[in-house]
Amino acid sequence: MAQEIDFKNIEQNTFRQSQQDGLMELVMGICMLAISTRMFSRFLIFMLALPVFLFGPLLALMRRRFTHPRIGYVKLIPDKPKSVIAGILLVTLVVIAVMAVVFFFFGNIRDFNLWLRWCPFWGGTILAGMFSSLASKSGAIRYYIFAGWSLLSGIVLSVLDFETVETGTLLYFAVMGSLLIPFGLVQFAIFLRKYPKPGQEVLDGQTGN
Repeated sequence: MAQEIDFKNIEQNTFRQSQQDGLMELVMGICMLAISTRMFSRFLIFMLALPVFLFGPLLALMRRRFTHPRIGYVKLIPDKPKSVIAGILLVTLVVIAVMAVVFFFFGNIRDFNLWLRWCPFWGGTILAGMFSSLASKSGAIRYYIFAGWSLLSGIVLSVLDFETVETGTLLYFAVMGSLLIPFGLVQFAIFLRKYPKPGQEVLDGQTGN
């Protein structure tokens, strides 16, 4: 049992070290803020889809530029795509089922605008599940904070009544982006200070002499 606990701690520490640059939060926050400003598209479906496809390449590009030259690169075993997709679909189906029951008894289940109004709740639940998974893999408390904030924001912005049904969804992404970007910037600044680029540390030492 002790070996299993130690092995889990090693896995969590390795994953936590791989995320210490803050770039995941920073890039995710930028994408969310871009969604909230309709930078990518006026249409909701494209507005949500494009940043998802840009997130991975942009994060990989920034890590090749800033992270890997400083602390090296270790390829972690990724989650199985089928498991990730299955988890997202499961959460989505559960949320839709809960919303359908609530709308059936307390609203109009055929009202498309009502479904759009509660999109922040759906998105907040999905992201809360993702952050909870990251918290479990890393043991980092900040991901639990992100998860709680995501779920709470999704609920509040779905309950509030706005003039247009998309406003709540746009505000949700703005709220999440405004939380993740500052945190990512602070983490990134700490990372750069803690791990100077090879050669820069020598130059700094010579300058000090």
